[in-house]
Amino acid sequence: MKELLKKLSTIKTTEEFKRLYHGRGEEEFKFLTIDSIGDILFIQFFEENEYENEILTLSKNLFSHKTIIIKKRYSNETFAIKGEIPKTAYAIENGFKFKLNFLNQNIGFFGDMKHGREFIKSISNEKKVLNLFSYTCGFSLYAKSGGAKFIANVDMSKSALATGMANHQINDLEVKNIAFWPYNILKAFPKLKKQAPYDIIIIDPPSYQKGSFIASKDYIKIIKKLPQLSHKNTTLLACINSPKFTKEELIEMIEQNTDFKYEKSIPPAKEYKNSTLKNLVFNNI
Repeated sequence: MKELLKKLSTIKTTEEFKRLYHGRGEEEFKFLTIDSIGDILFIQFFEENEYENEILTLSKNLFSHKTIIIKKRYSNETFAIKGEIPKTAYAIENGFKFKLNFLNQNIGFFGDMKHGREFIKSISNEKKVLNLFSYTCGFSLYAKSGGAKFIANVDMSKSALATGMANHQINDLEVKNIAFWPYNILKAFPKLKKQAPYDIIIIDPPSYQKGSFIASKDYIKIIKKLPQLSHKNTTLLACINSPKFTKEELIEMIEQNTDFKYEKSIPPAKEYKNSTLKNLVFNNI
């Protein structure tokens, strides 16, 4: 562990968000992720493990970050071992700011989706965008800066959407022609259809959200509604981050139930080695 942390501490960082270690894709330290967020080092433990005390001690000695925050996901504990948890903090990606809350289970930003967001920006000019499971609206930031004429951000969480709206404001992006809809997506298709058809549809759900969405049984329900929301030239970005959901299964599900055809896969950011994230692009033909 000491050698790993020593190596990580030598990686050059900037104010931009950078994943230093993605143990979720490894075997030996699969319980661990480490991020550099400006002058904050953010360490997450996803499972109880024998290395915790060693990691805490070594991190304080090896890393030069002003603040070191620890999140134990398995016990819902968050605390600082150096500095203090800031009341206001941002992850910066390609110059965009994402408002963070380190006390939430998910802090407000997923760095593995960087290339997916960049792709959406590249195709958004003068397009109508439907952003399902929008969370804090990262795709919307990129779509708006790419020239989208209308964006609908849809998520059950009002607090996530409020953060999403704040993210637009702190990035000096007008929220005119941007909707923030606090809908249960599985029950909201009549409302979504009012602005249909959309030129771009993004589906980026959680793999499991108790009481609201379970990808293994609910993803197909959204796929079957796509014809009501799309037109002949709509682009679909279908995402899922789960080892239980393969790329081939998602392609088959979409192609068998719609006229969308698979075009390409967008890889996660390179730091996310062995990630189970799938970003699949489809075109309606």
